[in-house]
Amino acid sequence: MKPNAWHLVIGLALWFAWFCATYGGVAVACALAPPSPAQGAWTWLNAAVLLLAVGCTAAFGGAAWMSARGAQHLKTDATQARQRFMARAATALYATSAVSTALVALPAVVLPPCV
Repeated sequence: MKPNAWHLVIGLALWFAWFCATYGGVAVACALAPPSPAQGAWTWLNAAVLLLAVGCTAAFGGAAWMSARGAQHLKTDATQARQRFMARAATALYATSAVSTALVALPAVVLPPCV
């Protein structure tokens, strides 16, 4: 992956889109077809949230790994310092997005969705 300034924005922007879609989708689903509170946390709605979260976490983790690998392949001299910085910063931001996705989805494991 070639270091690019867009990688500094893409990870957190996609995380924000995931966050809005997840909580907006849960709100709409709870308004239209709420699952029974007696089911607890194991509902179709929480399963959908977890499935989407696992996919997004894997995608963000893969992007972080690719950015880290790209940073390792750059020369350590001053000519590629900017590109190395962007690759390392993108790695940190993609990793932050992956961890944030996983942490935001954790309540779906233990809490009923529409209570």
